[in-house]
Amino acid sequence: MSPCFCYRGLVVDIIRRLWDRGLYKDNKWLNMCHEAWFPYWVDYRTCLTMQDVDKQIEELALPTEVDKPVFSEELEGETLLGGRMELRAPWLDEEDND
Repeated sequence: MSPCFCYRGLVVDIIRRLWDRGLYKDNKWLNMCHEAWFPYWVDYRTCLTMQDVDKQIEELALPTEVDKPVFSEELEGETLLGGRMELRAPWLDEEDND
């Protein structure tokens, strides 16, 4: 069963669909149910809409792949800590960096 299932909201939805077709508009019981349970219908429709939005978001979220950076260092250098350290993107040429 859907987490949005609410029989009162579903009943109001069915009543509204009947009224859209011109059926049972003057029925006293249906009017009373519609008036009393309208807030349940709003919650029901909101939940269904949000489920649809969630499904669309899942379809849009594509897995991404990030290339690992290239790390390089010179152990011997001008300072006591060593030489130059570098972190760069793998698609960049070393010659272009200088």
